[in-house]
Amino acid sequence: MTPAMLALVDQFAAAAVDSTLWPTALLSLAGATRSSHGQLIGIGSASTVPFNWVTGLSHDALSDFIAIDGGSPRINPRVAVSVDAPILSLRHEADYRAARPLVANDTYADFAHQYDIQLGCQTKLVENAKGIVGLAVLRSERDGLTSEAARSTFMAIAPHVRSAVQTQIALEHAGAQLIGGALEAIGAAVFVCDADAQVAAMSGAAEALLKDGRLRLIDRRPDVLAPRAAPAMRNALLRILSATPYPMQTIVVTQPGAMPLLLDICSAPRAAWNFNFRPRALVIARTGANWHGASACILQRLSRLSAAEADVALRLAAGESRDSIAASRHASLGTVRAQLKSAFAKLGVSREVELVAMLGS
Repeated sequence: MTPAMLALVDQFAAAAVDSTLWPTALLSLAGATRSSHGQLIGIGSASTVPFNWVTGLSHDALSDFIAIDGGSPRINPRVAVSVDAPILSLRHEADYRAARPLVANDTYADFAHQYDIQLGCQTKLVENAKGIVGLAVLRSERDGLTSEAARSTFMAIAPHVRSAVQTQIALEHAGAQLIGGALEAIGAAVFVCDADAQVAAMSGAAEALLKDGRLRLIDRRPDVLAPRAAPAMRNALLRILSATPYPMQTIVVTQPGAMPLLLDICSAPRAAWNFNFRPRALVIARTGANWHGASACILQRLSRLSAAEADVALRLAAGESRDSIAASRHASLGTVRAQLKSAFAKLGVSREVELVAMLGS
């Protein structure tokens, strides 16, 4: 391998641990094959396009690619020739022409002509349950058909790009495990979700919530049984995972005979140039046991207790007598009894033992 090729291999190796270097490496690949553009693209299992990095192509072109459903094999012959292709098998212009009868219309051909990217070659680097990752060089009419020399260069580099992609995917998975482990250390019940809202890692406390039935996973996505809370939770996750930064969402899951479960849904730190496996959202579950000093405020918000009612209810649940509560609050015993009666009604309990069972933790 020539020094220039070794330098290109090193660029892709560096991109695996510093994802901001992918554009530079792809640009160098385009230069080495005398092509206008280098491309790394992800095609999801439902023809979604989680990422599409193309050097030197306008933002309008990338947006139009999504608009025409460019990730679909029924629209794009380049995708069609890769769906069933083996890993690291070369596909080029002759394959694109042969695949034209497989597509439904000329939408992609018109798109490629508009942006002058009709020619080139490609290969599939990775295939897993989430879809495929492909590498390509896109060529203009002026560049001409991909030469044998360009194809040889492209395929010599492709295994090294595959290794870089696999390394970054592993690092992104490790990031989810790292966040889950950090929150495990403080006893939090947390689900770490990727860009598809699927759980990539969870803490032991989160697993416990799954076992006791308060939460569940559907298609590896966190979900709740409560009919009112479930749609709210899904919508909150979608908002958090959207491209636009969104503030933390809190979902309240009511539970008969027990205090509600609070689900805080927030964004994980974001980074450009990732493969969709990086942690994107955290779902943090808070039960009565870990409301801590916010218990009175949460009771006021969820059950519409007054500040006084929340305070006396929590004191009684903690084992204080009515006389002691009255003395510490500088209130009469009658006032405390009236406040407790109101709190009992709002919390849906009728006896002290039920209150203790609900709030004792």
